Amino acid sequence: MLLVIFITNKNSLEPVVSHRRCVVPPTLRRYGPAPLLGGVALGVAMALSSSVVAAEPAGKTALAQRQVVAFDIPAQPLDRAALAFAEQAGVQVFFDSARLQGFASTALKGRYSLDEALRRLLGTAPVDYRFDEAQQVTLTRRARADEQTLQLQSTTVQGQRLSERQETYLQPRSVAVIDREQIDRRPPRHVADMLEETSGVYTAVNQRDPGLSVNIRGVQDYGRVNMNIDGMRQNFSVNGHQQRNGVMFVDPEFISSVEIDKGTSAGMGGAGVLGGIASFNTVEAREFLGEGKEFGGRLRAGHGIGELGNGTYFNGSALFAFGNEVGDVLLGVSERHFGDYRAGTNDKDNLGTQINLRQFYPAAWEDWLNSEVGEMDSVTRSRLFKLGLNLPADQRLQLSYMEYDTDSKDAWVYRTSDGQSVYYRRNGTSDVIARNTALDYSYSPDDDLIDFKAKLYYVSTRQDRWNAGSTASQSSGNWYPDYTDKYRTDTWGLQLQNTSRFYLGDVHQFAVTYGSEVFRDTFSPETTRTPSTNETAYPYIKGATPEGERTMASLFGQVVYDYDDWLTFDAGLRYDRYRLEGDTGLTVWMLPEGQFTASNNVERSLVFDVDREEGRFSPTLGIAVKPGLDWLQLYTRWGKGWRPPAVTEAFMSGRPHGGGGSEQVYPNPFLEAERSHNWEVGFNIFKESLLRDGDHLGIKVAYFDTRIDNFSFMDVNVSVPGRTVGGIGLGRSAYQNNQEQTRFRGVEYNLDYDAGDYYGRLSYTHMIGSNDFCSKEFYMGGAQERVQVGTVPGFIQVGPIQIPVQVPLYEAQPNDELNDLITCSQIMGNASYMPADRGSLTLGMRFLDRRLDVGARLRYSAGNGENLTNHTYSQIDQALWPQYEVYDLYASYWMTSSLNLALSMENVTDQAYFVAMGDANNLSLARGRTLTGMLEYRF
Repeated sequence: MLLVIFITNKNSLEPVVSHRRCVVPPTLRRYGPAPLLGGVALGVAMALSSSVVAAEPAGKTALAQRQVVAFDIPAQPLDRAALAFAEQAGVQVFFDSARLQGFASTALKGRYSLDEALRRLLGTAPVDYRFDEAQQVTLTRRARADEQTLQLQSTTVQGQRLSERQETYLQPRSVAVIDREQIDRRPPRHVADMLEETSGVYTAVNQRDPGLSVNIRGVQDYGRVNMNIDGMRQNFSVNGHQQRNGVMFVDPEFISSVEIDKGTSAGMGGAGVLGGIASFNTVEAREFLGEGKEFGGRLRAGHGIGELGNGTYFNGSALFAFGNEVGDVLLGVSERHFGDYRAGTNDKDNLGTQINLRQFYPAAWEDWLNSEVGEMDSVTRSRLFKLGLNLPADQRLQLSYMEYDTDSKDAWVYRTSDGQSVYYRRNGTSDVIARNTALDYSYSPDDDLIDFKAKLYYVSTRQDRWNAGSTASQSSGNWYPDYTDKYRTDTWGLQLQNTSRFYLGDVHQFAVTYGSEVFRDTFSPETTRTPSTNETAYPYIKGATPEGERTMASLFGQVVYDYDDWLTFDAGLRYDRYRLEGDTGLTVWMLPEGQFTASNNVERSLVFDVDREEGRFSPTLGIAVKPGLDWLQLYTRWGKGWRPPAVTEAFMSGRPHGGGGSEQVYPNPFLEAERSHNWEVGFNIFKESLLRDGDHLGIKVAYFDTRIDNFSFMDVNVSVPGRTVGGIGLGRSAYQNNQEQTRFRGVEYNLDYDAGDYYGRLSYTHMIGSNDFCSKEFYMGGAQERVQVGTVPGFIQVGPIQIPVQVPLYEAQPNDELNDLITCSQIMGNASYMPADRGSLTLGMRFLDRRLDVGARLRYSAGNGENLTNHTYSQIDQALWPQYEVYDLYASYWMTSSLNLALSMENVTDQAYFVAMGDANNLSLARGRTLTGMLEYRF
C-alpha cells in the first residue's frame, strides 16, 4: 500500500513517501520511524492550552467525524492508544511517535462519534488533531515556547475495523465467533443449526427437543462445557438415553453472537470446565442507538415459501431500544412456529442397513423415508427486557430479564403389524419455561488498575412433561396410568472480576485479571406418577432425575505479558471447591449377617445421606511468538481442568421404564471427580491487502489433545453389594469412573478470506483415535461369597420321623475376585464413539455497492461409516452418523439502508442425512429441501 504524506516546513511543501501495512489488532504492532527524505522543520511558539483544537469539518470529512463507532480502549501510552483508535475506527492516523512519548490517553469505552472519541481519548494531553480527509486524522503535539526547531519522524497507522470473527485469527488460542450475519444465512429451525459450521463443535440433536447440548472436541454433558447466556450458566438436566445430559434453551432471534472458547480456562466461567465455554450473547440497546439517536430497533418476519416451506411457519421478532447519556431500555418479543416436515430422499444408501432395521423391513423403511417426520410441531415464545443506567464516575448498572417458553412433542416411530409401513405414536408432550435474570455492574474509570465487572444472576428452568401410561396389561402388575413429571433446576450465581494493566517502557505490557465465581444448582423433581404393583425397590419414581444440590466456588487469576508485540506469555491459576448434598439409596439382597444355616438372601435398603466437599488447584500456561513475520503467529497452550460429579451422576436411581422389569439404575455416591490435561499447538496467519487493497486472509490451524482421568460414564453392567451374578445388558446400570484414560484429540482447520466483493470460509474438524471404557463390576464393592465355617446339630424331617444330622454353618465373606473384576465396553452414551469428521465451505459475492450478498455453502461429514452396518459396544450404542454432503444457497438484499430481504434454500439436492446422533428413540432425519424468506426492518 502506498501512502503519500505531505509535511509542511516554512518554505516548501515536500512529499514524504512511506510504505505502511495495516495494523493488526488486538495486540499492538508498532512501526518504526519513517525515513526523512528532506530536512523538515517545524518552527513554533504555540501558546499553551489545555483544550484540543480541531479543524472545522466540511463535506465528507464532516460526515466521517460524526460517524458513531463502538470503542473500548483502556488508558495507556498515547501512541499505543492511537494504534487502538485506528484499529477500532477504521481510519488512518498520522503522528510523530517520538513527540507523543510521555503522554497517556484517557480510557474510552462506549459509542461515540470519531470527533468526540478523539476529544475524550486525548483528554488534557497537549495534542491537537485534525481530519485531513474523511478517513484520515493527523495528531500534532503543541510546541512549548522553549522548544527549538525539531526534526519530524513520521509514523503512519492505517486501521481497518475487523469483525469479531476476523479477530479470532489474532488470538493465540482456539476460539471461534459466530456472528449475526452467519446465523441469518441459514435461519435456524433448531438452535443447534447455528453451530454446525464451527470447527471442533458438535451437538447431539433430537429434532423434537428444542434443548441444546454443546459438544466441544468430543467433550460434553454435566458442565464439562459451560453453556451460558450472557455469562449465566445453563445447568438444566433431565436424564434420558445418555445423549444429552444437560441442555440449554435460547431463542436465536435474540442472539447477537456466539463465542466458543475451547479447552480449559483460568478466567471467568472456567470452574468445572474440561471442554470449553459456549457463550450465547444477546442483543444490547447500544446496537440500535448512537450519538444523537435516542430511539431505534429491529423488526423481523419470516416464513417458509410455498410447498418448499417444509413445516416452517411464522418466525419473527421485534426489538425496541430507547436511551440517552443517562441510560437505555431494550424490549424484545419473539415467536417461532414449526410443523411436521419432509426429510430428504436422495442418496439414501448412505444411511446404511441398520438404521430402523432397513435390512429386515425394507418396505417399512421406504415408507419411513418418504413420509413426513411426524409430531414435529412446536411453538416458542420469548421475551427480553434490559434496563441500563450510566452512573457517575464511569459506572454502569444493568438489569436484564429473558423468558423462553416452548412446547414440543415426544414420539416414537412404529411399524405396522404387516411390516409394510410406519406410523408415529406420541408418548409425551413437553412444556419448558426458562427464566434468566441478571444484575450487572461495571466500573471503568480512567485508571489502568481498575476495570471491574460484577454479575449476580438467577436462572430457573422448568419442564412439565406429560407421559403416556404403560402399554402393559393391568393384570400384569406392571401397568401404570399416564402421568406428569415436573423437573426444575434453579441456579444462583455471583461473578466478580477486575483487570489491572501495567506498562514498563514502550515494549512491556502486563494485564492481570483476577476474580471469583460462585454458583449453586438445586434440582427439584416432582411427579404425579403412581407406582405399579411390582415396583417395590427403593426408590422407584423420582430417582431417575434426583433431588440434590451442588455448589461450586472458584478463585482465579491470570497474568498476560506482551513484549514488543512479538512475544506473548500467559499463566493462570484457579482454585475450585465444590459441595454435593443429597439423599439417595438402593435395595440390595445380601447374605445374613453373622453365622447362619439358611442360604436365603436378606433384603436390605442402603440409604446414603451425602454431604461431600472437595477442592483442587488447576494451572494454565500459554506462549505465542511471531517469528519475524508480523502476519504469522505460533502458539501453544497447556492446562489442567477439574470437574466434580453432578447431582444426577451421583444420585440417579430407579427404573428408567417403570414397571417390575429388571431394568434398574443405581446411584453412585462415591463417584470421583474428573481431572483433565489439555494441550494444543497451532498457528495463526492474518494478512491484509494480500490480493487486493483492503482484503483480509485469516488461517487458524490447531492440534488438540484432551486427556481425562476418572471420566464418568453410564455403565450398563454393574453389580451391587451381595451375591449378584455378573451379566450384560440394561438390567443394572450406574455411573462409573473409567479405569482407562479417556482421550479426545484431533486437528481443526479454519480459513477466512474476505475481499469485500467476494469472500470464502472453510472449516474442518478431524478427530483421531477411540477410547476404551472399563470399570469395576462391583463398583461399591460388597461382593460376597458363602463360606462354611463348621456344622451344628440339626435334623431332617422324613414323614413323622426326625433324623438327627449335622447341618452346615456358614458366614458371609468378601469375594475378592469379584470385587476386583473389571469389565470393558459396557457404555451407554455419546462418549462411546468419537464425533465424525465434519466441515463446511462457504463462497459468496457482493454486488450493488455490497447491498446484495449471494452465496452457496457445502456441509460435509465423512460419517462413522464402519458403524452403520455393525453394532458396537455390545449392541448398546451405535454411531448413527452416515456420510453426507449437503448444499445450501442464500441471498440477502438491502433494498434501503433499513430494509432487508433474505432468502435461504437449505439442502438444495434433497439429501437424506442426519446432522448428528440424537436419542436413539427419537432418531429423525434432517430437513429436506426447504425454502424460507425473512424481511427485516431496522430503524
